[in-house]
This record gives sequence, structure tokens and C-alpha cells, in this order.
Amino acid sequence: MATNDFVNDLKSLSLSQSENVYIEIVQRLFLRLKSATPNGLLEDKPFALSLIDNFYRIIPIFEKKLSNKNAESHATNLFLETLQNACRGVLLTDLFYSVKDPSHLKTIFQNYISLLKEDYFRDDNNQYGHLVTCLLAITGFSCLFIPITEANLPSNFFLYSLEFTKKNWKSDEKAELVNYILTLIKIFSKKPLLVPIIIRHQWPHACIQWLTTSGQRPSFNTDLHICYILQKLARCATAVEVLNELNCVKSLIESKEQMKKDHNEKEYSTIDFIQSITYALLIESDEIKQNSLLADQFMCHILEQLISVILHASQSDSLIYQCFHITEGLVVLSKLFVNDEILKKCLKESNQLFDCLSQLLIRFTSEIPLNIQWVQDEILITLTNLFWSISFHQFSHEKFQSHTKLMIVLSNLSTSSSLYTSTRIDSVPLDLSSLKKAAEGILWNLESLRLPLLKEKIYQDQQEPLIMISYSHIDKMFCHELVEHLSQYLSIWVDYKQIKSENVWEEIANGMEKANVIVLIISKEYYASKSCRQELSYACDTLGKRILPIYAPNQQYQPNGWLGIRIAGQKYIHFGRKSFKDAANELLSVVHVEKKLVLPVKPTIQNIVKQEEKNSVKDWTKNDIQKWFDENHIHQDLFTLIGNHLLTGTALLHYAQHLKQFYRHEYAQVSSNYSKKFDGKQLQTVDFITFVDACERLYGGQKS
Repeated sequence: MATNDFVNDLKSLSLSQSENVYIEIVQRLFLRLKSATPNGLLEDKPFALSLIDNFYRIIPIFEKKLSNKNAESHATNLFLETLQNACRGVLLTDLFYSVKDPSHLKTIFQNYISLLKEDYFRDDNNQYGHLVTCLLAITGFSCLFIPITEANLPSNFFLYSLEFTKKNWKSDEKAELVNYILTLIKIFSKKPLLVPIIIRHQWPHACIQWLTTSGQRPSFNTDLHICYILQKLARCATAVEVLNELNCVKSLIESKEQMKKDHNEKEYSTIDFIQSITYALLIESDEIKQNSLLADQFMCHILEQLISVILHASQSDSLIYQCFHITEGLVVLSKLFVNDEILKKCLKESNQLFDCLSQLLIRFTSEIPLNIQWVQDEILITLTNLFWSISFHQFSHEKFQSHTKLMIVLSNLSTSSSLYTSTRIDSVPLDLSSLKKAAEGILWNLESLRLPLLKEKIYQDQQEPLIMISYSHIDKMFCHELVEHLSQYLSIWVDYKQIKSENVWEEIANGMEKANVIVLIISKEYYASKSCRQELSYACDTLGKRILPIYAPNQQYQPNGWLGIRIAGQKYIHFGRKSFKDAANELLSVVHVEKKLVLPVKPTIQNIVKQEEKNSVKDWTKNDIQKWFDENHIHQDLFTLIGNHLLTGTALLHYAQHLKQFYRHEYAQVSSNYSKKFDGKQLQTVDFITFVDACERLYGGQKS
């Protein structure tokens, strides 16, 4: 009843009321709000949500009343100040976390973001301070758990909010409003679709400039949020490039002494951890793989902090320790674990870490404790990828095999087709694989994925494969060219031709078992790929196959680490040191072709060999279009949504041309249609990019 009375009073406010009536209603609202939320909005969740569902309606009225300093504006500000105090970040986060319906949060976000005005940020007298702070708080924390794009935001928001922050970032009077702006930018910075506009409006530039400004630091919260923005941006590959160009690491280091001086020990410890994981996220992958990184005292300090946060956060129901969610630690650790020495150091110096990660994986695959899907996905994907890295090391195998529940979970993940996707979620690093792929990789390393023996098969117009090609997709064009030449003279197993089902690892294993020689196309991307490492380990350790390393024409990479050890002393062929014909003849002789075959010089894959295929696109049928989707690894959902309606090759080419010209509009339209078609499911950005890339290559080939 009290909630209904409050909402009815809220709705009854109008500009036509007399001053006395207006003040009387606002005072009643103030008293009821204060009574219902003595310790914040979590005190009474139904009341809090009813308030938020209706408060936006009277913002224009409050704005008008605040424009003049009088009794009405005083009463209004008193109510808004009370609401602002009830909207503290942690309280709002927990409140919105309890909302089970994402569409409800989307409605709240849209209702409040649309009310943010540039005028609120140009007010020198701060008369709208409490109002805009409430708007920013509700806007920011409601969007934590929903996808948003640039189209959802007011035009120029990033520009005018930055101008206000630059002007007032050290102001004590406006510190709270500044911190709510920075909080909102921090939240937006974790959303990959918003990172380009954040960069475009030079928020990273401003944050780094603030870090290195001489003199006394601003408040702890301001420094904290500046560092948080940089850390969230550092999770996105697009932003990493910009931050490194701006010498972000150097700025982080330079700011330490002044921050240590101006903030107390506990505050500085919090900032130090954020800066440390930002440093780790900004390090280039090649540098991380260098064993010498352990000689870096700063890196050793980061590892100690990471493990401490993960161990402590795992014991908390909220998965938070000292303001850090466990996902922050897991994402960084998954990146650092590509360095074998770092991995060994962490596991051997902390006996609890393996058990902690095991319990987390079991917990999040059995209880399903989170209603925020992206948080749960992020935890599961980082954990399975961490275990995949660990499983490459023999010393860990006993730990895996003695943990029955963990092995059951991994087995279930490896056999669940619903978990197999070609993409990752947007908030985790690009090099992390899907749950199913990582789980299969772990079991394969543990020799627990019992692949069935090959059955006798009769291949129509094809002999048994003599060679299998293992390569990183960075070299796919060279691989295609090589296959086109060699397949005239011997049978070849290569993934893009042979894999026809979801059982990727099983089919790769079958190809390896049939092959006489495994040809490796060596590159630094091959070295960086867990999948390539998996293939080579199985070929050498389990099957004892002969391997033949080869290099593409422009490859300058010198193998190191695990790959350098694997191929040390092996005969190799470099296609950049002799003609393609001579290199291909040498490869054929090495795999025991009866005699050296003289290969005719043929055009490359970009030229005449493929020209007939390119010219025939206009004659494609619906079946040809389905085959094209499959061959380019485009998600089946996109064929259902788009490809299924394209009946001819000409229609596909026209669509590819349209997509090239109107990419941004088409992405928004496809995302919307995708969500409607698949019951609210979100279109994965990488799926759409894969489709766009294939369309561009198809259309470009026709134009040429």
C-alpha cells in the first residue's frame, strides 16, 4: 500500500499545481522515500523498482522546478539528494542484479539515458547536480547487464561529458558528479561495441593525460575510476593498440609515486592492482611468451596479486574481493598462462590454485548460480581455457585424473553440442576458444578423449590421404594455394575440405591417423594457437607421425618455445627461398612420392585457377549458397536468417554489395532481426564479422 501511495503521489505531480500543493506532495515523497530506504534502495526491493519504473516520468517537471531558486526547488533538491544517497553504486548493482528479466532492464536504461541533456553538464551553478547524478546512477548500473550500442546513446554524450570532466576532475564541489560520469564511462568501456566511439571521442587520451598531470592527485574515487576505464579498455584488442600508442604503460608507472603519496595504504593498494592488471593486459602476446618475463619483478608482483584475488573472491558468494570481481583475475591469468614458465610458477607455488579453479568450474556448470548470462559465460570460458593451458604439462595430469568431479564436468562440456560455437563472447580476449573446443583439448591432452578407431571407408575417386596439413588460419591463402598444386599428385587432408560435422577434434584425429606425413605451416600465429599445439602434440606424442615444417614465402618467424623444441633438427622447406615449383617438388620428394614430379607453373589462388569459380557465382542455386555458407564457417543461424532467403548467386552478390556500402545500418538491422528470430538471443559480433569477411571476398572476387 505504501508503495502504491508513493507511486500515485509521484504521478500526480504537474507543472500546473500551485506552489503549496507541489511542495506538500514532494515533502510526502521525501518522507516516504526516507522511511522506505534508511540503508539504501536494497532495503525494500519492490518499492525501489516501482520508484525507478516511474521516477523518469517526472524528470521534466523537476527540471523546470530546479531552474528557479525558490521553495519548490529547495523541496525538489531535498528529495533528489535523498534519492541520490539511496542510489549508491553497490546498492544499485545488487538491485538490478536481482532483476530476472533483461527486457525490464533495457526499458529502465532507455527511459533514463534519453533524459540526459547537454545543458545539465553546462550548469555552472550546479543546480541540476542531484538530478543528473540520479540519472547517471540509474543509467549506468541498469546497463551493466544488457547489450547496448552507439544507437542507444544521446548524440554527443561522450563529447560533452568529457568536456565537463576535463573542467571539473579536480573539483571537490563537483567530485561526486564527475565520479558518476567516470563510472558510466567505465561501464561503457567493457562493452566492445562502444569502445570505438569512446576512442573516437578521445577518452583514453584524457585518462592518460590525467594520470600524468603534475601536482596533487584528485580524490581517491576519481583516480580509481580513471584507472578502471583504462583497465576495461585494455580488455579490447581495438583499444590495446591505441593505449600502447599513447604509452599507457609508461604513464601508469609514472603516476605511481604521486598516487602512493596522496592516497592511504589501502586506497593505493586497490589502485596498484588495477594498474598491474592493465599492464598485464597491454603486454604483447609475443612478449608474454618469453620466459625472461619472470625476471620482471613487476610481473611477479602482478602474479601474486592475481592469485590472491582469485583465491579470496572464489570464497565469496558475490565473487568479489576488495572491489574486484573474479572475472577480472581470470581473464588476465588466462592471457598470462600462454607462458609455460609463468603457468608452472603459479601452480607450483600455490597448491590451492588448481583446486580453486576446479571448484569454480564444477560450481558454475552444476548450480548455474548467475542470472547474468555473460558473467557466467565469461567465467566458464576463461576457466576451460586455463585448464587447457595447464593440461599441456605432464606434471598436472595426476591432478586432473584424481579429481573425479572435474573430469565428469570436462567430459560433459566436450560432448555438449549446444556449447560448441565458432566464436567467443565479446568481453573476453580474442584468443580464447569455445567451451567445447577447450574441453576436448584438455581431454585429448590427458588421453581421455577416446577417439574411435577408423572404419574402412571407400573414397570415391580419391586415395587414402598421404599428407595432413596443420596450419594457423593466418596462412589460409598460402594453404589453399599449396593444396591446389599438390592435390594433383597426392591425396591431402585439410580441415576446410574434410571437416563436415561438429566433431572437429575427432575428424582432425582421423586425418592425422591416415596421414603418412604431417606438414606444418610454421608462423608465430601457429606458435600462439592452442589448437595447433594440440594437433602437433597428438601427431608426435600419441601417433608418432613424421612431421615436415614448411614456411610461407614471406614468413620471417624463427620458432621458439614449445614449437622450437618440437621441430628442432627437422628438415624444413622455405617457400620464400626458392621458386614455388622447386619448393613443391622438394616437398613431394620428402613425402616419398616415387619420383620428383615437375609441377607446371600455375597462377596463384587469386588469379586464373579460381577465375572460373568466381565467374560462376551468378549461376549459383540455393544449394550452392548453403555450401558457400558452410565452407566459410558462417554460423548456421545466419544462413537461417539471411541465406535462406537468397535463392540465386546474383541475389547473394547484390546483398554483398549492399552490405559493403551500408555496414553499420545492416549490422543494427541484422542484430535486431536475429534477436526477434531466436527468442532474444544476442548476435555474436565475430559471427557477423565472419559473414561480412566472406561476403567482401566473394564480391571483391567478382569485381576483379
